Amino acid sequence: MDKKEHKLKPVETDWDEIRKKVREHKKQQLKKILVVCGCILAVLVVLYVASQVKTYSKYKTLDSIERADTSATNFMTFQHNVLKYSNDGVVYADDDNNIIWNQTFEMDRPLMAKSENYVAFADLDGQQIYVMDENGLAGSVKTNMSIKKIAVSAQGTIAVLMESQHTSYLALYNMKGEVLAEGAIHMENSGYPMDIALSADGKKLAVSILDFASGTVKTTLSFYNFGTVGQNQIDNIVNTYSYAGTVMPKLVYVDESTMLAFADTGVMIFEGSQVPELTGEVLVSAEIKSIFYDDRFFGLIVQDPETENGRKLVIYDMHGSEITDASLDMAYTQAYFLDNHEVCIQNEGQCQIYTLFGVKKFESSFASEVYHVRNRIGVRNYSIFIEGSTEHIRCKFFSSTRFAKETEE
Repeated sequence: MDKKEHKLKPVETDWDEIRKKVREHKKQQLKKILVVCGCILAVLVVLYVASQVKTYSKYKTLDSIERADTSATNFMTFQHNVLKYSNDGVVYADDDNNIIWNQTFEMDRPLMAKSENYVAFADLDGQQIYVMDENGLAGSVKTNMSIKKIAVSAQGTIAVLMESQHTSYLALYNMKGEVLAEGAIHMENSGYPMDIALSADGKKLAVSILDFASGTVKTTLSFYNFGTVGQNQIDNIVNTYSYAGTVMPKLVYVDESTMLAFADTGVMIFEGSQVPELTGEVLVSAEIKSIFYDDRFFGLIVQDPETENGRKLVIYDMHGSEITDASLDMAYTQAYFLDNHEVCIQNEGQCQIYTLFGVKKFESSFASEVYHVRNRIGVRNYSIFIEGSTEHIRCKFFSSTRFAKETEE
């Protein structure tokens, strides 16, 4: 029997071609993944934009916590929790009304000053100042003259405007009550100090003084520097501005180098780490009804005869550039920024929230008096502090735009 020989023939393999096909396959797979991710991202962007331009009028109540505060209580956000104060003292609590600390005092007309890390309280015409941080009482100051205004820095330095026998005095204290600097406010003519502002580093102090001795109104704005730069200057004054025909009742430092001066004619913006200089100005011809601010923006509510309720909301950045405006259709008692830079407009029984796009994001009425509003994690979540309880709510995305509310347990 013949035996057939079976021989294996070598086959040449084109490894370059194989690697090319593998690369092409991977590219195709990557393209598919990118397309899917792009579609998901596009949907998320559309949903986010839709959430920012939609007006929510219905919401779901996620939780309701009983609370026993009265209408005499003032609310504000401090270190991501809630500070509640009245003539009887101050309570620091979370959104669920769990008390972190409380400080009692008796004050007829409480003055409050806040910085990033500290909050201070004093009684108008009293002589005692309490300074608190997120852990409770951090220090106290006893003055020897009647207190008119207070300010506190992020470092805990306290500035005090005082009065004795019709003469005004300025003083800086540390939290132990030790005097860091002091002196009288010297005016060649009669004048009335309206407000003070202390920078975050506690070194720069601004004072606005209304001068009416000449028969016309004038505001003098003086900047003090209690660091090395101001040591060689008379009374530590490093700069002064005068504004004829202007009343400037509110000053605020928003950080170490930026100060806002709110006047009846508009807002002046000053910047400088050592010597503040005027860097921006917002002039307003309409009557200013309200002012509010946070660390990035400031807002004005001005008279606007073209709107139904005669009010317009205007938001600016810290350079004085207008960000947005919106006509208000509700009478209000309070206006303030939330932590996410949205604007809350409220009265005793209603609340509206506007975005930085000028869109009315939320509106609703409540059976009980509205005290305060805070945003929570999530673009549609809020805490509404009303008489007797705190309501944690989520705005309902898919709902009618009809003005109504829906509460679900």
